[in-house]
Amino acid sequence: MPKGDGTNVLIAGAGPVGLALAIDLGLRGIDCVLVEQGDGKLRVPRMSSVSARGMEFCRRWGIADKVRDAVWSRTHPNDFVYLSTMVGEELARLEIGSHRERQGNLDYSPEGAASCPQIYFDPILAEKAKSLPSVSVRYGTRLDSFDQFETGVRARLVDTESGEERVIAADYLVGCDGAGGIVRRRLGIPLEGLGPIATSVNVFFRSPEFAAIHDKGWAHIYRFFDEAGCWAELIAIDGKELWRLSVFHDPNPDLTGASYLRKLAGCDFPYEILDVSPWQRRDFLARTYRHGRVLIAGDAAHEMSPTAGAGMHTGICESINLAWKLAALLDGWGGP
Repeated sequence: MPKGDGTNVLIAGAGPVGLALAIDLGLRGIDCVLVEQGDGKLRVPRMSSVSARGMEFCRRWGIADKVRDAVWSRTHPNDFVYLSTMVGEELARLEIGSHRERQGNLDYSPEGAASCPQIYFDPILAEKAKSLPSVSVRYGTRLDSFDQFETGVRARLVDTESGEERVIAADYLVGCDGAGGIVRRRLGIPLEGLGPIATSVNVFFRSPEFAAIHDKGWAHIYRFFDEAGCWAELIAIDGKELWRLSVFHDPNPDLTGASYLRKLAGCDFPYEILDVSPWQRRDFLARTYRHGRVLIAGDAAHEMSPTAGAGMHTGICESINLAWKLAALLDGWGGP
């Protein structure tokens, strides 16, 4: 017989969207349980930076300095460089000052965008969420099923290690469990949009020597052009030795990653490939974000090209929007 407990808001998925929702609810004193079937350890950087609006949220949560100083040097420039190869021709450069140069000097915000890839950003969010008395973060816990009623939701959770089942009652359930998550699928919400628009490839590699093979200097993003146009972008992950190459479209991807690295560099150089991941850029939008007391946010509600961080940025903005509205309902001053 499953064990049971209860909460105001059950959140499925502890990526940045689910963590942001838990933090904002927790700071409002709303009891919430955040469940994630994984262990919370990220090994591959998907998103690479936090938008200015995202940093404004981090400022309100008291973690802006931690995010800004997590990995990227305050003195490194954040330029966008357009080029043929790293040892080839520089075509153009969009100069964006370092964090130190821009701090306090922006006329549109007290915070600017920050270079903080997801392998560093998510642990900072998780630490903040766990510090809040009304938030319970449960890794290794899978949302297995749920039913909703007029007054709430009843969900079945499974411990991924022991197989132990637990039933939890909540006033609301929010699915932040990604494009393939259970919440939207179980609600039967259809997707609309263009569907797959490109087959991309990410190559995550380590090379302490890479920054020394060229004369382009440090930049946040390098974009590469060949005779067909812009084919890839390279992001400096830690400003030291970690790099992520994103090939925009290759229907027959090189799963070794080696040909891409030779092409972008324009010469041979030492490296260690840590991960090669082909993936689809997709354009989908859920027809509705809510059925009764169950809601969806982030990639569960929409899929878009992650270039420029639009996916995470949009999802976090949704979480903040949801948090105050759920708090209003639970505190008794919100509408139906």
